[in-house]
Amino acid sequence: MASADAYSDIGAPIADGYRRLALIVRSLLSEQAVGAVLARIVSELRELVRCDDVAVWELLHGRELVAAIVDGEDEDEMKALRIALGEGITGSAVLERELILSNAAHIDPRAGHVPGTTPSPEAIACVPLIARGGSLGALSLYRRGRARSFLPEEVELIRHFADVAAIALDNAKTVAELERLAGTDDLTGLANRRSFQEALRRYAAEARRHRASLSLLLFDIDNFKEINDTRGHESGDEALRSFASVLSGRARASDFIARLGGDEFAMLLPRTNGAEAMALASDLTAHLHCPAAMAFALRVSIGVASCASGSCDGLLAEADRQLYLQKGAGRISPPKEPQTHAASPAASG
Repeated sequence: MASADAYSDIGAPIADGYRRLALIVRSLLSEQAVGAVLARIVSELRELVRCDDVAVWELLHGRELVAAIVDGEDEDEMKALRIALGEGITGSAVLERELILSNAAHIDPRAGHVPGTTPSPEAIACVPLIARGGSLGALSLYRRGRARSFLPEEVELIRHFADVAAIALDNAKTVAELERLAGTDDLTGLANRRSFQEALRRYAAEARRHRASLSLLLFDIDNFKEINDTRGHESGDEALRSFASVLSGRARASDFIARLGGDEFAMLLPRTNGAEAMALASDLTAHLHCPAAMAFALRVSIGVASCASGSCDGLLAEADRQLYLQKGAGRISPPKEPQTHAASPAASG
């Protein structure tokens, strides 16, 4: 990384910086993915203002700041930081919603030291990121060495850039949230059918690429209509939420769970063969037989299908066929070999 001593002409092209800022606005606002916006913020800011390090801090739950992206030295150490609101220069800038400049941060009592890093003469310019009245976090620039001071003109340029960056980041977060909601089942919080179809294509492509196993469990609550008819739709909704919670509690981080609609659910199990999928189905069956496991007594049929080292195009159709072939049969059939494994245990509470 270039030494800060090379910044002896630091105040030179400020006017050029504003012209570049005008060009940046459109390109930055055109980005829709949060990660792309963060990367663009860093790269464009380095073109505007020379610095050693750049960091974008994200405010979590209104209480603490974490590094969303760091470009420069000490990246690992900075990403491990958790900064409380009001703590240090960064936390204070966000709390006070004001830019803080410290051209001698190494002796500034407001500044904190990043554990694991070597103290050195340093200047920090930290500006809060605010959009639609809400605090998103902060943008921090760092310079080291003798020529470290940020000029007033540069600080003003940083302030204007941060305004644009905050709008771009807020837009990207809004788009991401809308996409998440579009793929989420409102009642259970699980993925919906649309997200499941996308995940199935993605997981099947990965299984084919790595010649790995992929399994699918389909669930149908046999007595769901009975619950709705005898206890009301609110009880039916509670039964669905309770069952979704059971599935989530049995899933690995890599598994994908969805509510396909009504009383139908699905669980994608990457790198899981037929025998392992059957074991999970049996475990779920045993769990649902436990009186304390569910708020309602449920009878659930499970269709199991697996593919290995080849095409998984027929995985959903096979799981669906098995589910309805043996729906409510009350038995678990051994998986077939070698390409597609299928079975349908039925569980009653």
